[in-house]
Amino acid sequence: MVHPQTATLPAQASCAAHKQGKFLEMEKLIWEKGYDAGRNFSQDNLDKMATELALNMDKFKADMKGECTQIVRKDQRELAQVGARGTPAFFINGRFLSGARPIDHFKKIIDEELKKANERVEKGTPVEKYYDEWVLKKGLKKLEPQK
Repeated sequence: MVHPQTATLPAQASCAAHKQGKFLEMEKLIWEKGYDAGRNFSQDNLDKMATELALNMDKFKADMKGECTQIVRKDQRELAQVGARGTPAFFINGRFLSGARPIDHFKKIIDEELKKANERVEKGTPVEKYYDEWVLKKGLKKLEPQK
């Protein structure tokens, strides 16, 4: 979840709906009756969506203001650490690419990453272990400052 000014409340609502087994249904309503309806992400509109899904409203409101607030804040911090503060944001084998870019930019990065992967596999890294070993385990854990 990024764009904290507009997406925080919908993220908290999705979290609260998830706690009642209705994440996908809430996500759909947020797009249809929030985003597509003039980007209305007000608490009142989110409550209407929760009511439409027949959620327990006391639990929904308590979860939104309680645990879901902490979960969303944690997600926001983690995304910010790797540079994702807006959309679109992409990760290609762990390499961060921000913003809308021409297809050639993606192709260049994909080709570079594919070359590295093929070289590492040729040197003995099993294909099925490549991502875990080189991207997750040895990759960057947070975005390095630009020079």
